[in-house]
Amino acid sequence: MPAASTSSVWITESSQGMQAAFGVVGAIVGGAFIFGSRIQSLEQTTSTAVLVLGFLILVISLATLVIGGKRIISVDPRRRLVEIQTVSRFGTKRRLIAFSQISDVSLGELGDKEGGSISYHVVLNLKDGKEVATFVGAFEGIYERHVMDGRRHRLNEYLQAR
Repeated sequence: MPAASTSSVWITESSQGMQAAFGVVGAIVGGAFIFGSRIQSLEQTTSTAVLVLGFLILVISLATLVIGGKRIISVDPRRRLVEIQTVSRFGTKRRLIAFSQISDVSLGELGDKEGGSISYHVVLNLKDGKEVATFVGAFEGIYERHVMDGRRHRLNEYLQAR
């Protein structure tokens, strides 16, 4: 990754294609679970659990496809702000975080460390003790630690520039 230019606004958008792919794969998996719950050899409780899980996966996946949307992370060194914008079919939600509110930037992980897929994201640790996860969801490089660590490093450069 090239050295960060800390004088210009850094904007990163989530991938709508990746989000749509997650939604389609989830809908297929949910549908397969629903169909699989009808297998006669399953016990009643197992069949019910598989049906409920399939329905839950299907509903979440369809909501992802219907609501759509994207997240836009903007880091503005002149205004000394991080803006997290969520745009969906139902409107736009914005959150502004002043550089002065951020005490530290760290790397977060989600997933199974023992054999499963781990996704990474950048965490803004605020001075009031709260944490704000950024680059979560359908951002390119979420499964590559070095990509998210590069974003964490770049954000630190912006925060330290005067």
